[in-house]
Amino acid sequence: MALKNSYNTTVAAKAKFSRTQDLSAGFGGKLKSTMNELLPPEDFPFPFPPYDIQKDFMKNLFSTLEKEQLGIFESPTGTGKSLSLICGALTWLRDHNEHYKAELMRKVKENENAKDDDGPDWFSAATKRLEEKEEIRKCQLALQELEKQEKKVQALKERRHVIKRSNVQKVDDEFEELFRDLHEVQENVRRELSSISGGEMLSPEEASLLLDDYCSDDEAQKSSKENEEEDDSGCLKIYYCSRTHSQLSQFVHEVQKTAFGEDVRVVSLASRQNLCVNEAVNKLGNMSLINDKCLDLQRGKKGQATKCEGDGTTSKKKKRSSGCPYFRQTGLEIFADQLLLEVQDIEQMVILGRKSKSCPYYGARHAIKDAQLVVLPYNTLLHKGTREATGIKLKGNIVIVDEAHNLLETISNIHSVFVSHGQLQGAHAQLSQYMQRYGKRLSARNLLYIKQILFFMSALIKLLVGGSEVCNSLGSSSVRNAIVSVSSKTPTMQMFTVSKFLCDTLTDNLNIFKLVQYIEKSKIAHKLHSFSQHFEGSVKVHQDQKNSVSSSATTSAFLAKMAAQKPLHNKAKENARPAASTAKKVEVEVEAEEEEIVMGSPLMQITELLRALLHSTEDGRVVVTVGPTPRRSSIKYLLLNPASHFHDVVAQCRSVIVAGGTMRPISEFRDQLFVSAGADPSRVHEFSCGHVVPAEQIIPIALTQGPTNVTLDFTYQHRGDTRVLDELGRVLVNICTIVPGGVVCFLPSYDYEQKVFSHFTTSGVITRLSSKKKVFREPKKSNQLESVLNDFSKTVRLTASNTNGLTGSLLFSVVGGKMSEGINFSDGLGRCVVMVGLPYPNTQSPELKEKMLFLNKHVSSGPDGKSAGSIFYENLCFKAVNQSIGRAIRHRNDYASILLLDHRYCRPSSIQALPEWISKHVQPCTKFGQAFSLLRKFFADKKILSTT
Repeated sequence: MALKNSYNTTVAAKAKFSRTQDLSAGFGGKLKSTMNELLPPEDFPFPFPPYDIQKDFMKNLFSTLEKEQLGIFESPTGTGKSLSLICGALTWLRDHNEHYKAELMRKVKENENAKDDDGPDWFSAATKRLEEKEEIRKCQLALQELEKQEKKVQALKERRHVIKRSNVQKVDDEFEELFRDLHEVQENVRRELSSISGGEMLSPEEASLLLDDYCSDDEAQKSSKENEEEDDSGCLKIYYCSRTHSQLSQFVHEVQKTAFGEDVRVVSLASRQNLCVNEAVNKLGNMSLINDKCLDLQRGKKGQATKCEGDGTTSKKKKRSSGCPYFRQTGLEIFADQLLLEVQDIEQMVILGRKSKSCPYYGARHAIKDAQLVVLPYNTLLHKGTREATGIKLKGNIVIVDEAHNLLETISNIHSVFVSHGQLQGAHAQLSQYMQRYGKRLSARNLLYIKQILFFMSALIKLLVGGSEVCNSLGSSSVRNAIVSVSSKTPTMQMFTVSKFLCDTLTDNLNIFKLVQYIEKSKIAHKLHSFSQHFEGSVKVHQDQKNSVSSSATTSAFLAKMAAQKPLHNKAKENARPAASTAKKVEVEVEAEEEEIVMGSPLMQITELLRALLHSTEDGRVVVTVGPTPRRSSIKYLLLNPASHFHDVVAQCRSVIVAGGTMRPISEFRDQLFVSAGADPSRVHEFSCGHVVPAEQIIPIALTQGPTNVTLDFTYQHRGDTRVLDELGRVLVNICTIVPGGVVCFLPSYDYEQKVFSHFTTSGVITRLSSKKKVFREPKKSNQLESVLNDFSKTVRLTASNTNGLTGSLLFSVVGGKMSEGINFSDGLGRCVVMVGLPYPNTQSPELKEKMLFLNKHVSSGPDGKSAGSIFYENLCFKAVNQSIGRAIRHRNDYASILLLDHRYCRPSSIQALPEWISKHVQPCTKFGQAFSLLRKFFADKKILSTT
């Protein structure tokens, strides 16, 4: 598809790798154009002899990085993708740094030996000499920076075991305490002056809640310009991103196994929840509470401090002290130095932090500048605000995004904002009572902005509390209705453009940019959170409902309650179900609560909504949901164009690599991610490799009919038919008689899984299945997942050798659920993966409709004339299918069968949408007997091979 509207192995080598750095992003722009292109080496420092596909992967990666391209790399799970990324990228980094330093030295040496030759044109010769001198000056500066960095790294290595600065630490701590005392004196003076002027004298704790005077809107701009001038990003870096902290730790372990593990400087970034070593903070458990508590301690709140004991534990200090005992400048610097000397994962960083009494969270940030490989979660890199706050600088560096199959959806989710009625009301109540208490003590500019924020929230609350009549009155002819209310108990949803939303809520006269700037600079959201904590139980949320009462619950109680609930907008998707079905579910759901609970920091979510409204009106929509009760009402900003938030990454980075096990369709990443973000299509490089597993160790079958010739039709209209359900039961019973070990059956949704299991129970299918396999179900609660998986795998192991009739386990799972990603059913745990139906998303979803309309408008149709929105809809389904069936076949010696149950899988378009290593082996079967014979022969052959 073409975009219509695009946005304009040796020890010596390892030692050199740790010493040489690259500063080409800041120096030598002309030099880079004269450097010879590096060619991929024939051999890479792989931990073991690599497969041919791994060699091809590393060579393509090396070339992509050298040519400053944007790469889309597909390598099936089990082919050593992580190791290939590590060895390919770090080999290029080593060779590039060595080559760059050699070129710098060559340039400087040539200049020393050069002879002046004016020739006939002395003016041109003089101009040329000036240009050469400027180029050499830049080369010399780059060499000086390289030498400085090398000396620093060498000094760190020499002091690896003797980094002790107890005296310096003590002096610095006394220095910091001195300034805390000075701050306390300033607070006391302000309180006394306030009391003299007739106001109530505030306690030191309450005085810290006051906002500082907000002087000028231009100061933030000046400081940002100063920061831009001080652009010192250090050495050339590779930023490696993945979805979860466990995947990042696994990646670091892979680095430790390679030849680069001893010398490469690696820094892992993670959340406070994973890295905090202050027991008084970490024991809070909830991420929001941990973040707020950490920030409170940094601000030096009185009476909140803890101290380190000799055994590393913490205890409360006297009220006069303040701050986190682990947050000390010298301690952070020492931690950063130690972190750069040895590759460490998140758990090892926490141990080091406890041992050195330093904060791993902020210590890792200090180490970013001198790191060569930075390992971090998606959100930290993809969200601009988080990226800048962390100190990540993209210019001239490399970004590698692993597990990128859902990258477009991830970017959209990160930048989409959901605000409930309760959050709006809680933030409004807190800010109103804050202004009421401290209004006379605040500057006029502070009061001006606070009143504007209150006005904005009041307009949104009025919209949601007013019910469907208000929402319908706002929806003029230019507003597209997403869902038409079918009953008084059905939420009414409407879709607005950003400009229309602001206009109809009468907030278009507000300067949202200045509001966001004020909230960020004044730290009012954190002040408000401290205010609500200081007056626990007295910050009320007033409602218009008869049965609602004021909240006296604490922040902790609210978060605990929220954790036990599932918001309406996070429900599992149904396949093409009509809107009426959701209405019934909403009615059966929890009734409106009698009390609204104040959030820990609800203004933070309002700030995110304000920030989202600054985006281009074409890039997103505002979804207004007005429920029968305010509690079921919400406002959501929906990002439609994820490329708009990927533009900076593409524009600033030297090279960007997105990699995954199933990247089909690759055209989606090329057109909707890279090209839409402003990249030239010629800059995009695509690579896809096969699987290391031989063809005879996999058998994918697409089945049209069951044992009694009933068509397997799992479309929404027919999947509830008892004949289809009975036929599915007969298929599973037959499969379980011939497949050894574990069988994993994926169903389209949790609701359909419940329907199938209930029917199987009443019809006796579960009893018949239980005679062959122990039956398990995917739990809805995450804390039960590990227990189910352990029991499932334990049963498979125990039944491998017994003779009691059981041959393994059967697990009913859900596509897009907890089992469909990140869980490996290798070897005996997944000898057969059964995919029931095609998991198409709900066609009645207003968000999906708007996304498809956006793509139809901005992206051209496919080669077959199919619209971009329809292609996107198909891709959503098969991405989920490919992720699920990829749970089996995890290594070269593994083998498994894949059973695709639905007549639609036999279509050529469906087969082509599967990963290439599967699609080329798919065997369409119109009759069950044919499929049963293929499966029986497949496992009989494997049994013979295992006994020989």
